[in-house]
Amino acid sequence: MRMQGLRIAMVLHSPVHPPDWCARLAEQIRAEPHLELVALLQPPAHLRRRAGSQLLTLWNALERKLAARPKPADFAAYSDATKDLPVLPVGDTAAIDQLGLDVILDLSGAFGSDCHAGLAGHGCWFLDCVDQEPGYAGLAAIASDAPVTTISLFGRVADRDACAGIATASLNTKFIAARNELFMCEKAVPLIMRALRRTRHFGSPDRLDDLEFARPRPPKVPEFLNYLVHLGRTGSRRALNMVRERIGTRPGMFFLKSDECAWSDFKPAEAPAHVSDRNAYFADPFLWQKDGSLFCFFEEYDYRTARGHISVGKFRQGELTEIQPALRTDYHLSFPFLFPHAGELYMMPETSEQRRIEVWRCRDFPNRWERYTTALDGVVASDSTLNLIDGTWWLFTNISNDPFLDMNTELHIFRADGPGLTRLEPHAVNPVVMNAREARNAGRILEIDGKLYRPAQDNSHGFYGYGLRLMEIRHLSLDDYEETLARVIAPDFEPGIIGCHHLDIRAGRVIMDVRKAAGGIAGRTAAAKSVSPANEALLRSRGPTSVSHPWPVPVGNRSK
Repeated sequence: MRMQGLRIAMVLHSPVHPPDWCARLAEQIRAEPHLELVALLQPPAHLRRRAGSQLLTLWNALERKLAARPKPADFAAYSDATKDLPVLPVGDTAAIDQLGLDVILDLSGAFGSDCHAGLAGHGCWFLDCVDQEPGYAGLAAIASDAPVTTISLFGRVADRDACAGIATASLNTKFIAARNELFMCEKAVPLIMRALRRTRHFGSPDRLDDLEFARPRPPKVPEFLNYLVHLGRTGSRRALNMVRERIGTRPGMFFLKSDECAWSDFKPAEAPAHVSDRNAYFADPFLWQKDGSLFCFFEEYDYRTARGHISVGKFRQGELTEIQPALRTDYHLSFPFLFPHAGELYMMPETSEQRRIEVWRCRDFPNRWERYTTALDGVVASDSTLNLIDGTWWLFTNISNDPFLDMNTELHIFRADGPGLTRLEPHAVNPVVMNAREARNAGRILEIDGKLYRPAQDNSHGFYGYGLRLMEIRHLSLDDYEETLARVIAPDFEPGIIGCHHLDIRAGRVIMDVRKAAGGIAGRTAAAKSVSPANEALLRSRGPTSVSHPWPVPVGNRSK
């Protein structure tokens, strides 16, 4: 395994003032240990350009001006990071050869065609989403109705005409083409950084033989018309949701469904529902046993304040009762992950608004907590879990480093020293997952029949919280990570459901949250405080619950 640093050169149209995402990439490379940005390369003044559609060019320019305003890069920081670097034309092969490069990153949109790949040990890398003609890449996924937008990194070595796949990522599509294209470029930054880390750590880049390069093409008239229809439909739906929110019909409302059964036998359509009777929704449920009773901690989101807090309820006869606030702050809280240690109970709620991870310690169960510690200050992290696996603490979290604050695409892992989080060692190839359908945590890691499973959100089809995936963890170390898909729960189990994005299992009960397009006027839905007639009849008709599979064990109890 080779552990020496990598020497990198970037090909940019304008080395002085590159696109914002390129500036951010240069800063990250300079800040990364064992990576060295040693030169900026400039392509020929007159690149070979295709004859683009004037209509599409004008449309893309209009969208960029009105609806695709990314956060500007800090070019003072970029200038500081690159002020001492030589700027060379890509045709100056003699000078480039003297640099001793490992990787050339062609970000000019020429797909590596103007670079001499043999001048770098690992060749010339380029993206399939960065084209000289803006607008093509961002529109393609929308026009084709694909569930996700895919970006890929390719490399050319000595042979200019041959290229191989190095890395790929799936993103949740933005509904405006220009914004989708900017999103693709911003997410290309962690994709490239991950590929550079893997190349440095393992000695060579990954080779994805089934990944074929296809440069973006101009959309045909039917595709462009299909995009306009999609744009109008999605825009109208969002406008309608704004009206629904004002009149109190709770658009995109989450509620809980739970049942006593083996996890493999759980049928969401038959599970009793637990719905808020206020102008709010329930999401992110975590179960906990205490003194013979089963409790549920969850996010209660208030539509009026657009902020969530942590609530808790107790199960009685299958119903969630005695609901009360458990933890409330002046910032948004969700995802109340619970874990025990040394006889005490801790909560790690999602606090991304504060740009840090917080751990709270229980002082009086279930609704008195004190802040115990913080970690990753200045980092936007969400839906974090701390897991004791074979005697080692592992932090699984979803991090965003881009101006879109996207937390659905990247899964990061750190080795920790315990609940205090005083020492966090990042995984060698973070982010270990780059896939909007599998990266974001959807609950605690579970041990079922001796295997570890990570519930994951499927954030696809253009919106948040589409479905659930259960990922089996096959290998976990600071050097590598492997997981495979074990089960999928799609929002097709009953009419009116548009999503489901969280799962927990404990003490013989399975619970998940479910999403509807509109939850109805608050107060007209059965409150979750007593046994509703429908749920009572359902429970009576089933009789005693029979369990044929062992219950999952909380990973926090799994040690050597």
